[in-house]
Amino acid sequence: MVDVFVLCSYVNANSLVVKQLPKAGESLQAESLWTEHGGKGLNLAIGMQRLGLWTYPLIAVGNDTPGDALIALLRSEGLDTQGVVRTSIPSGFGVGLVTADGDNIIVVYPGANAQLNIGHVQTASNALQDCRLVCAQFEIPDAPIQEAFRQARQRGIKTLLNPSPWREPETVLLALTDILVLNETEAAACFGITDVDTMSLVQWLRLLPLLAWEGELLVVTLAERGCVALQRGQVAIHESAWTITPVDPTGAGDAFTAGLAYALLNDYPFVKALRFANACGAMVTSRQGVLSALPFVAQVNTFIPVQDSSST
Repeated sequence: MVDVFVLCSYVNANSLVVKQLPKAGESLQAESLWTEHGGKGLNLAIGMQRLGLWTYPLIAVGNDTPGDALIALLRSEGLDTQGVVRTSIPSGFGVGLVTADGDNIIVVYPGANAQLNIGHVQTASNALQDCRLVCAQFEIPDAPIQEAFRQARQRGIKTLLNPSPWREPETVLLALTDILVLNETEAAACFGITDVDTMSLVQWLRLLPLLAWEGELLVVTLAERGCVALQRGQVAIHESAWTITPVDPTGAGDAFTAGLAYALLNDYPFVKALRFANACGAMVTSRQGVLSALPFVAQVNTFIPVQDSSST
C-alpha cells in the first residue's frame, strides 16, 4: 500500500559557503564545499519515507553516474525504484551559495527533470491509484502534475502542491489542488499581495480568508515567524516557529511539507500537525545540508518535548 505518490525531481546539489551573498559582477572565494543528492521532489520523498509514510517517487534522471547513484540512494532509503525514468538528457544539477547566518541563493539546471511527461504518470498509474496523497513541486513540467492530480481527483485521492521554485500555476492545476503550501514570496506572487514584506501576523490571519482559494487547506510558511494556515470553513490560525540557531535554510520548506503530509495522513489535530511540520523544518534549518538532516519520526518526537521544556 502506497501512502504518498510524489512527482519528484533530482538535482546533483553542490553548495558553497560564502561570507556574504555576491552582488552583480562580484567574484567571491568560498570557505567550504559540500555535494549531495538533492532536488525538491527527492527531499519530499525521502522526508516522507523517513517519517514512516510508504512513498512512491516518480523521478527522471540521466543515463549517467548521478543517475546510478540516485537509484542506489533510493534503495538504501527503502524507496521503490520502479518509478525511476532514465533519459538521454543529463541529470539535474544545482549550485547553492550559503552564508554563515543562513541566507542563500540557489540555481538549478533541470536536465532530465524536464523530460518527465504524462506518459510516465500513466505508466505509474497502478501505484498512484493505491495511494492516499499525491504530492508535487515545480522542478518538473506542469503536464505530468496535472495528469497525476486529475487521476487523483477521479479516485477521491487528496492532492498537495508546493509550487516551488515559483512559476504561476495554471488555473486547472489549482482547481485540482486540495492542499496548497507556499512561502511568503510565493503567496505574494500567487495572490497578488503587494505588501508582504511588512505584513504582521494579524494582517496575515485577516487576509487568508479573503484570498481566491477554494481548496481544502492553505498554508503559508513565514520562516522564523512560523506559519499561518486556513482550513476550509474554519478561521485562520498561526503556529509559532521553534526557537533554534539557524545554520542553513535549504530544504526546510521540503521538510515542513513532508512533516505536514505525515501529520495529516496520521489524523493529527490541525494545530498539532502544524507544530509537527514546523519541527521538521526547524530540524533541517539547524543543520548543514539537507538529506543528512531530514529527520526520522522518532527524532521529531524527541525534538518537540525537548524544545517545549526548554521554552518553559
